Amino acid sequence: MSPAPEGRAAVPVPRHVPGPRGPWAPVAGDLERRGTAVVWSRVAPWHPDLTAPARLRALLGDDRARYEARHGADAERFAAGRLLLKYAAARALRTEPDGIELAYGLTGRPLVRGRPGVALSLSHTADLLCVAVTVVGCVGVDVEDAGRRLYDTGLEPRMCAPYERAALARLPEGERDARLLRLWVLKEAYTKALAQGRLLPFTSFGFRPDGAGGGAALLRDDGTAVADPAWRFTTLPLAGTHLVGLAVRDTRQEREHARDVECSDPLDRSSRKTAENLLVSDSKDSSGSTELVGKGLPPWPG
Repeated sequence: MSPAPEGRAAVPVPRHVPGPRGPWAPVAGDLERRGTAVVWSRVAPWHPDLTAPARLRALLGDDRARYEARHGADAERFAAGRLLLKYAAARALRTEPDGIELAYGLTGRPLVRGRPGVALSLSHTADLLCVAVTVVGCVGVDVEDAGRRLYDTGLEPRMCAPYERAALARLPEGERDARLLRLWVLKEAYTKALAQGRLLPFTSFGFRPDGAGGGAALLRDDGTAVADPAWRFTTLPLAGTHLVGLAVRDTRQEREHARDVECSDPLDRSSRKTAENLLVSDSKDSSGSTELVGKGLPPWPG
């Protein structure tokens, strides 16, 4: 699938897919025009009990053992998330979800085995699932409840660069939660797109909202803007109740020139901690993904 040349400038809207039967045409259309699509659903329509056992085994593939090791709502969410990932990837590859096999990077990022031209990202909160899929490069997505109270809960020192904290304090009190939520979902989406997990401390970079829309500019730890037109960051409202953070890096030019297309961090700071200075944890997060946990980093809320 080759998106239109002007597609990178357009921002996809989150497409509601109530279940396996779709509708999938809007998702395929976003991939055709923009190269990226965002899909959301609830766990219930993807509940594993709704799928014939033999087909569920085929769809889960190598994830079957991880599913069977879970129980209750955790197992249901795990299965639903993997099914939604496979159906979304199938739209990008114009194939059937049964033929999609998922693999995982070191920090748990889902991959389509044998198809490096398709990138995926998964986020969930409660029973809501959100998947981003792109055919133009790298992608990260995060979704959170738009009404969640965050400001003055102890989150800012662990998540915000000093200049972001100062900007939050200057805002009217009623606007601080919404701004902090935007920062949160953008940072989650960016580190997911980089496949960094928590290797990149959230206090070491920042975002500046662009105008009244959902776009944002990436900032270094000193507050200066990063000029990298391949990256696009935005926040998107979802169903009037949630907020999506989306980070996409268009690597098509690099691929055309046979350059390394791994999604590297454009911040280019000598102060950035490297993986060699961080501890690898064997613990599992709520989605079953292996996380790389930085030395001394506190547990993340939520």
